[in-house]
Amino acid sequence: MKKLRRALALLLAAAMIMAFAGCEKEVTAENLMENVEAENASEMDLNSDFCKSYNKVAFGMLQSAYSASGGNVVISPLSVFYHLGILGNGAEGATRDSLEEMFGKKITVHDLNVSMHSYLEQLKDTDTAKIYFENALWFNSDKNAKPNDDFLKNVASYYGASAYKDSFSTDAVTNINNWISNQTNMDIEYMLDDIPNEAPLYMLSAAVLNADWASPYSYDNIQDGTFTSASGIEEKAQMMSAFENKYLETDSAIGFVKNYAGGNYAFVAILPNHNDITGYVSSLSVGGQFDKLLQSSRKAVVDATVPKFSCEYKGSVLDIIKNMGVDRSFIEGSSQLGGLGECDGNMYAGDLYVRTIMSVTEKGTSKGTAATVTNKDVPTSVFVVTLNRPFIYAVVDTRYNLPILVGAVNTLND
Repeated sequence: MKKLRRALALLLAAAMIMAFAGCEKEVTAENLMENVEAENASEMDLNSDFCKSYNKVAFGMLQSAYSASGGNVVISPLSVFYHLGILGNGAEGATRDSLEEMFGKKITVHDLNVSMHSYLEQLKDTDTAKIYFENALWFNSDKNAKPNDDFLKNVASYYGASAYKDSFSTDAVTNINNWISNQTNMDIEYMLDDIPNEAPLYMLSAAVLNADWASPYSYDNIQDGTFTSASGIEEKAQMMSAFENKYLETDSAIGFVKNYAGGNYAFVAILPNHNDITGYVSSLSVGGQFDKLLQSSRKAVVDATVPKFSCEYKGSVLDIIKNMGVDRSFIEGSSQLGGLGECDGNMYAGDLYVRTIMSVTEKGTSKGTAATVTNKDVPTSVFVVTLNRPFIYAVVDTRYNLPILVGAVNTLND
């Protein structure tokens, strides 16, 4: 009987492996990283200059994306920072100067390499909290685009990015979509409709957070409610309530922090004191306002209510980057990316295409069903934060409080 059970178990395991393998989609593009050996890159604790620069860029991106969309928005500043850092390794002259100016005068491309490598190594996943953070460079074989070996080694050593070579006129779109589907465990099955055939280089990034709350909401803590959108329309909402233990307050906003399981990541909710969410988003990129908000955190009982919501950002962030003063890398004829590689004509990046998905439910920032944690004891003294009108949010790592995802909710019917 034991042998039979063991045989059945092995057959079941083999069937599961074959089923999983069958889910993998074929990618026929040439893998440029296959024979690249990464060097052991140094690591360090992040310094304040990097953290300030990161937050300034992060909320500058949110401001630009929010202004362009006029509705809900979510973006991963980590993804954009990551790709601009990669480009910095191939940039020369004025192109390199413009990138370093955006990062901050105290941060060189080498500083950024070490800081980004250190940060990426310190981001930790658990069984109940995982960030799918996938990035790739796609070189156009139709333009004879070929990266330099030193560039690929830097990319492998500091960023761990993927790099492929493919025909933009025939196979690239299918291969990119298949690659993203494989890398995100099919959470993102489709990314691109087309790709600019004339560009020698295309960059893409996908960010998905699948994480359970440390203290999920119970069914008893979910009630029908109303959310007033930025346009003043009252919308039906499912409002989730719980007592949290970190309260945020400045002169212009209040908020709370709710941890994800494992304690490596946290959801930061920010409710501006007035309905001028546009002005408040702009203020977050100035003078370290986000840092000040998080530094205002104190242990307190917070009666916190948040609506269920979903948001997705899919498309080019080229205009966002240009608005921040970094456009030379993306303009044919004026980019100086000779350190990156060579191609027919001037080497430049055709675009940076991103897809970011955020969904907040009773279980967490993922698909799932409600758990059974309830609020039994009602404290006598509480702060109240009710997200029943437009608000801003961020998903931060709990070591440095840097935003991995940032977004704004204007409406629940987007």
